[in-house]
Amino acid sequence: MKVWLNGNIIDQTDAHIAVTDRGLLLGDGFFETMRSHRGRVAWLDRHHERLESHAALIGLAPNLLPNISEIADAVRLLCAEIDGEGAVIRLTVTRGSGPRGLLPPVECHPTVLMTAAPFSRPAHDNGLVLATSKQVRRNPWSVANRIKSLNYMDNIVARCEAAACGAEEALVLSVDGSVAETTIANLFGVRDGAFYTPPADSGILPGLARQFVIDWCNGLGVVLHETSILPNELSSMESVFVCNALQGIRFVRSIDDVAIMSDLIKTDILMQLAGDIEKSLCLGIDV
Repeated sequence: MKVWLNGNIIDQTDAHIAVTDRGLLLGDGFFETMRSHRGRVAWLDRHHERLESHAALIGLAPNLLPNISEIADAVRLLCAEIDGEGAVIRLTVTRGSGPRGLLPPVECHPTVLMTAAPFSRPAHDNGLVLATSKQVRRNPWSVANRIKSLNYMDNIVARCEAAACGAEEALVLSVDGSVAETTIANLFGVRDGAFYTPPADSGILPGLARQFVIDWCNGLGVVLHETSILPNELSSMESVFVCNALQGIRFVRSIDDVAIMSDLIKTDILMQLAGDIEKSLCLGIDV
């Protein structure tokens, strides 16, 4: 398997990262997960904008990141190494090596790694089973919550909690007890034809798929509320779904063993949304 490391395509077994790398030692860095179809990444410009915004937020000069053309070329070469039309691309950025201590070096030389793995959606999806994390809360003031930080410990703990409950994914609340997101996706509820989603200042990472849904609703005149949602309000929703830039839309079957009104999830408007986002993620090719 080939990887892209600091501008070079090399065998995975030949890829080495220094033991002084701050990403390894301190989680000092961020990543982006992108979906490609036939060697091209959907929403590449938006992914790149988010990479630059993450870099700026942690004080890393955005011009040290690979540009869009470099990323596109690397994706094409990496995808040629794997079977199938779909791939998941992970682009990881660390601040690079530095001396002992928290303060980064004055002159940074980031480590940038890109990998590709086959991706395909399951033929059948019976709905996502969620369990609410009791250990983890989203903090609106946390820098790590506003980027795809390399320190994913909160999400790992929450996912382990969910697995122990027999659930596939964790629902994470904000510090005020309202609904925030899952460990890897944003959340929406639908009631009386209107869409509801937690606001950006609730401690969530506002994802690209979340923005797609918001823009889609605005374009079609669908009522959308970015508002605080209490956990017990989810059970009164006609449908609940999560979304991210890899999987698109996934409908939720139950939360903490309470079933969502799944007989209503296949309304025309929701199926149109699911189809439109999938088509966008596949660049409109064969969808």
